[in-house]
Amino acid sequence: MERKLRSIAPNGQLFSPDHERITQTHGDFTDNTLAVSNALVYMRVSFGFRGADMSRLLGILAALVLAGCQQAPADAQLNDQSREEVREIVREYILENPEIIEEALIELQRRARMREMEDFYTAIDTHAEAIFDDTRDPRLGPDDAAVTIVEFMDYRCGYCRVAGEWVASVRERYGDQVQIIFKEYPILGEDSVQASRAALAALRQGEEVYETFHMALINASGPLPGSRIDQLAALSGVDVARMREDMNNPEVMETIAQTRSLGQVLGVSGTPFFIVNGTIIQGANALALEQALQEGLAG
Repeated sequence: MERKLRSIAPNGQLFSPDHERITQTHGDFTDNTLAVSNALVYMRVSFGFRGADMSRLLGILAALVLAGCQQAPADAQLNDQSREEVREIVREYILENPEIIEEALIELQRRARMREMEDFYTAIDTHAEAIFDDTRDPRLGPDDAAVTIVEFMDYRCGYCRVAGEWVASVRERYGDQVQIIFKEYPILGEDSVQASRAALAALRQGEEVYETFHMALINASGPLPGSRIDQLAALSGVDVARMREDMNNPEVMETIAQTRSLGQVLGVSGTPFFIVNGTIIQGANALALEQALQEGLAG
């Protein structure tokens, strides 16, 4: 499966060279020289040090390099004093340029998001069979389709309703070029669970019946009590009595329970959650969904 991280690293890199950690010194001249070089790059890139500030830092760090090659107690004192001077320069700079705090927080969030996405992709690789090959899942389109779309969805989710418009358009535009796998993932209460049970029960009456009923449920705003589910089912051509009987089939409840467990393992905390040809897209982001789709179709 192709793993893409463009949404979190547009340049294709997981870590920017400008933000590498400063190499720690261990008393060796070469290591200390490298540490100074990295430190200066870090100060310039991360804090914008220029001019007098950079000159002061260069002098202090040069003293640290020389001190690192010696072992006398006086050198340790020099190191301590120099480090304190560096801290003071950084502190003064931050107070004069408080906006770098915001920049640092943005960078922290970016890195956290990057780690989160890596966890998602690792989990998808590990559980690929359960995600893509579970024959109990509703699926529209052939197994040899050019693009596979997986959607974790909840019938009471307003954003799933928005995303449903895009899903329907994909079916209309590309037909059998795309396979769509629906993961019934009811997380918004008992009405959601009942609707998912009804949808999986209707699937036993055929994919076309399921597709019509699925779209009716996803487009239905407001609560979904049993009476409304039955009404929508009847309008969709579902045999309601048979649906009600099949809703109590243990396999239906087992499918929902296992999909919930899968979602928790993957870290799916909300709906809709898409995997479009191996690319993760969270939420009803039609632009990102369409981009991933077009890239998949282009091969």
